[in-house]
Amino acid sequence: MTCVGQRVGLAVVLLTVGLMAQPPSSGAAAVAEAILSGASMPVAEQTNDLPRDVQAALVDYRQREKAFHTALKEPPGATPLEEALFEKRVAIERVLVSLFPRKDIAKVAASFASDVEVGEPDGSSEPLRREAAFIDSLFHDLEQTWLAPYLNLVAGQRKLCASQIQGSDSAAMRAALAADARRQLTRARDGGQLLIRVAAEQLLATGRCSP
Repeated sequence: MTCVGQRVGLAVVLLTVGLMAQPPSSGAAAVAEAILSGASMPVAEQTNDLPRDVQAALVDYRQREKAFHTALKEPPGATPLEEALFEKRVAIERVLVSLFPRKDIAKVAASFASDVEVGEPDGSSEPLRREAAFIDSLFHDLEQTWLAPYLNLVAGQRKLCASQIQGSDSAAMRAALAADARRQLTRARDGGQLLIRVAAEQLLATGRCSP
């Protein structure tokens, strides 16, 4: 079985398209945006319409987020592009540490974030499909099964985004991909991690790849 931190090139691209141009999200959309984009979890006033158990989970998340210190080391003499990519890796690491209060999470999150492939969308569906396909390949021998809800959430979201890009794919192919995305988001929802459930439910309810 393969540790996810050893799988170099995991293609999880952060959800950034269109988020900065929109008004601040609230409620479930704010939670989904923070987990998928790597942004800081919004303050309690933006999520106070969520159920009590979710509020408690968000308090814990914010506490771990506030106490977070990266274990990653920025490469010396990094270019502006390398610095930006490093910050994205740190954001992924921070989300994982904040989501999963485990003794081994610092090591797993740092290993995962250092190996993950990060980049910018190019407007086509192919990079998104590759990212989702690589994540799916991890499930064949995933040791950290507790990480599955997060992986399902990210892969499902990428498939949902890809299905909404009109390009060379036929309508039937995009419909099939959207159906696969919903199945994977359903697995994320039912995986037992409360905040991931909130994020997955938001994507399933809206049908949009951006929360």
